[in-house]
Amino acid sequence: MNTAGEMTVGNCTALVITTPAGWEGEARRELRRVLPGAQARPLLLKGNIVVLTQRSEEEALALIAEAETRCVARVIPVQRQVRVAPEAASLALIAPAVVEVGRLRVGDTFLVRCRRRGEHEWNSGQLERLVAHELERLTGAVGDYEGEVDWLVTVQVYQDIAYLGVVKPERVLQKVPREQRKYAPGQRPLNRAQWKIREALEAFAIHLPQGAWVLDLGSAPGGWALVLAELAERVVAVDPGELDPRAAGHPRIEHIQCRAEELAGREDLQGRFDLLTCDMNLDPSEAAPVVCRLAPALKPDARAVMTVKYTTVRRRQHERAAREILAAEYDEIRMRRLPHNARETTAAMRRREPAGRAPK
Repeated sequence: MNTAGEMTVGNCTALVITTPAGWEGEARRELRRVLPGAQARPLLLKGNIVVLTQRSEEEALALIAEAETRCVARVIPVQRQVRVAPEAASLALIAPAVVEVGRLRVGDTFLVRCRRRGEHEWNSGQLERLVAHELERLTGAVGDYEGEVDWLVTVQVYQDIAYLGVVKPERVLQKVPREQRKYAPGQRPLNRAQWKIREALEAFAIHLPQGAWVLDLGSAPGGWALVLAELAERVVAVDPGELDPRAAGHPRIEHIQCRAEELAGREDLQGRFDLLTCDMNLDPSEAAPVVCRLAPALKPDARAVMTVKYTTVRRRQHERAAREILAAEYDEIRMRRLPHNARETTAAMRRREPAGRAPK
């Protein structure tokens, strides 16, 4: 224990580990086999685990990297845990806790990266800028935004807890989860999302006109896009990640490999689409503004579908926050828990009458 937070690693090494949602139990068993005696517990959001082990950081990472694992994806070493609050004032605790790790030196270069889950009055970018500025002031190290750096400062936020790490960039381990098939080869859906979009179209009575165009945000690996391509002439799939070959090679799917926000304002997309869909894995307070910014890409009175992710146990608060944001550009907002929703709700809405358009 110390004044910075609840966890000082001391003789322990702490790792925040991601795994495919639903495979947390198997991932914990794998990690206990690879690191005998380690403690592994799930975090707030599905697909996230924290592990404590008596082995050194270097040894633990090497053992995980070399092991034949099925469910381990990303492994991030962390050295501190601090409490954060929805209010921005709590961010002042983060930089001093990072300094206590003792790795940043005068003249070192570093990059701050935050992954935030939960509801806060601040966003990841604000945290990154504030922490970088304070670390420069407190340590004499130099914050950078691109290129190679000496240290990566990671901030993994789970509502009221932030795990902090200062690591060499190459020490963030990325593995490819394997052997997760529940279907015969060639018969497995890309993901559960394919069932979600089918249910949403039926539950909200959304019917696409002949020759319809659909804008699919957060599309990778392409499950929604494949379903929508059965009904539309063109599906524009937007995601910085890669699409599954089945989606990437589909003649009616066009992949724009960028963040959805980057499309806002593109003249060639204005008023072009009959449906907008969004299954981005973001807090609803981050996803809903993107859906609003891209509302002009829809035809008048066109529909939109968005999943409202629960990044905390406060489901109603997430739904209310999303509804309040979406109401700026949409009306007839309806929300339902569907059979294939897990920790989320599906919202359907209609594009609000654009300003200046004569009523029907």
